[in-house]
Amino acid sequence: MDSTTKTAGGIETSYAKTLLPVTQAAHPTGEMYHDPAVLEREKQVIFGEDWLCIGRAEEIANPGDYKTFRLVEQPVLLCRKSDGTIAAYSNTCLHRGVEVATGAGNTKEFTCPYHGWLYNLDGQLIGAPYMRDSEGFDRKNCKLPALPCETFQGWVFVSLNKTPEKFETFIAEFAEKFGYLDMEPMRLGIQRDIPLNCNWKLMVENFIDFYHIGVLHKDTIGRYMKTTDVPYETRKRGQVFINEYDAGSHTKSGEVFVEPIPALKDKPPRFSQAGVLTPNVNFFVRPDYVMLYSSWPVDANTMIMKQFIVFPRHIVESPGFPEVKRQFLEMSDKILGEDFAMVESLQNASRARHFVPGRMSRLEKGVQHFILHNLDRIYGERQMATAAE
Repeated sequence: MDSTTKTAGGIETSYAKTLLPVTQAAHPTGEMYHDPAVLEREKQVIFGEDWLCIGRAEEIANPGDYKTFRLVEQPVLLCRKSDGTIAAYSNTCLHRGVEVATGAGNTKEFTCPYHGWLYNLDGQLIGAPYMRDSEGFDRKNCKLPALPCETFQGWVFVSLNKTPEKFETFIAEFAEKFGYLDMEPMRLGIQRDIPLNCNWKLMVENFIDFYHIGVLHKDTIGRYMKTTDVPYETRKRGQVFINEYDAGSHTKSGEVFVEPIPALKDKPPRFSQAGVLTPNVNFFVRPDYVMLYSSWPVDANTMIMKQFIVFPRHIVESPGFPEVKRQFLEMSDKILGEDFAMVESLQNASRARHFVPGRMSRLEKGVQHFILHNLDRIYGERQMATAAE
């Protein structure tokens, strides 16, 4: 029996210690992080069902702008239509399935490079050479498959499920917590894709694991970040919110290095918030910028982490922004480098024959909540509203 078809009893046997209250619980067994069968199940019931954040609206600011993605192997085309709205399509020609666009750019129409089928920005087929003799074929009835697409304060979401839950329901608790930031007028200052040799869940867990900060990051953010009393707030759907805590900006001193976001101008200089928007987004608020990280599986043992940093628009457009970016990345890369070494070591541990996962700390309450949610999605219908106390 593979790991995704366990009976309820089997789940209890394999993960009994993980299901206990956090002060009694242990971490899950390694199959959660290296078994291809688990990932295939995640592709179906998590990534194939949920709303997924894929970037910022300003990345396709003008009519005809487009970007292409592969979301868990599914080809997606995102474009700004002539009327200014954003649309998402399956990036597959209706003839043989070849991608009708690659990379990013600006265009008035999409042309399949194989046989020349032509589509407008609405996804409508407007040209198909040598198809007049094909009986019953009418290009007027042919459109690229549209995918549900929504935005929240400039962040773009799509779903691979043609009938997902209402976006308003999906985003409601996140909007309640972070909607005050008014991120719509902010602008993307940094965007990077970073490959990692670990399972996608390990990166999400790492970002809400405050237990490691005083040890691993003792020479970086651990110098000025208090982590002994983490104000975790666990919500439905595996979401974790970390209310106001003392952290600071990604500078050597932790001090704000550009003027604060308008909504945060009256907050303390080390004001911070964080959260997990399932399935794969980690979100961090600092006085002068907002960070969003999304973790995407490549296979069970490798992933791509997308890093998005948004700042007030006038900061991004100022002549001094290259220096701001340089300073940010200098510190960010030190912190992330420390994390990357650990999550890749965790991945190795998931396959270690003699390793038995150890007990959890109370500081891992948020991590446990996320883990339990994924266990629910993969193996059962328990759908806990809160993690075990």
